[in-house]
Amino acid sequence: MVIVDADDVDVVSGIAWELGVGGIEEHVRPDTRVELRIGCEAERAQLVLDALSSKWSPTAESVAADEGLDAWREHAQSWRVGNMVIVPPWLETPLELADNDQVFFIDPGHAFGSASHETTRMCLAVLAELVVPGCSVADIGCGSGVLAIVAAHVGASRVIATDIAAEAIVSSLENVRRNGVEDIVEVSTAKVEEFAHASFDLVVANIGAATLCAMANELVRITKLGGVLVLSGILGEQAEGVISALETAGAANFEVRADGEWRTVVCERS
Repeated sequence: MVIVDADDVDVVSGIAWELGVGGIEEHVRPDTRVELRIGCEAERAQLVLDALSSKWSPTAESVAADEGLDAWREHAQSWRVGNMVIVPPWLETPLELADNDQVFFIDPGHAFGSASHETTRMCLAVLAELVVPGCSVADIGCGSGVLAIVAAHVGASRVIATDIAAEAIVSSLENVRRNGVEDIVEVSTAKVEEFAHASFDLVVANIGAATLCAMANELVRITKLGGVLVLSGILGEQAEGVISALETAGAANFEVRADGEWRTVVCERS
């Protein structure tokens, strides 16, 4: 746990996500500071403590593996991105829906991707703009599968959703079935290195700047010539480094979108 000023929430959360934590809960205190409860395995906890202790005062305690992981559910809400409405399946569908609204029922379980985070919402908005009927999409680090599911609904004819975390695979499989796109979306544990060369018209990865830089060559490689990459999980000060890695890998025509401290990089394989 770490208590931070409201302005530091995105920075601290970004550091924690980069280190591979399993989840973060935010609780606003009466003094307007924010208590961040960060969940991760014991072996990762020291990395988080070391990374945060230079500026903040984090503490750690051991808990049972599943203790507190579902506490966020009582505070969950629906989220709107354009005409897309992301609804936790245990909540009622919002009444104020327009005729052209698309409702997606997403339970992230213990994975990432409820649309509560800025990076997920930015990626959803880009997918709604850029996915065209019949295209192929890869969602690398799919978490809950929400990006893959939306891609299928807005026109993609072939979608691969892949993640190395078991909880993400479980959540994605359930959400794919729940939203009726199991004939389009394939959920896989395959690593990006295992995909054939230039397989996808659009590649989306919302997984953090350090991982994106490390995977830049492979992400560009699996994108068809002229295809689009949508990359997020990037803090503002990290965007330049991600762009540099992608340029070296063969990407071009960069656009950077912002939501608060977070950035999404959209580019093409040149």
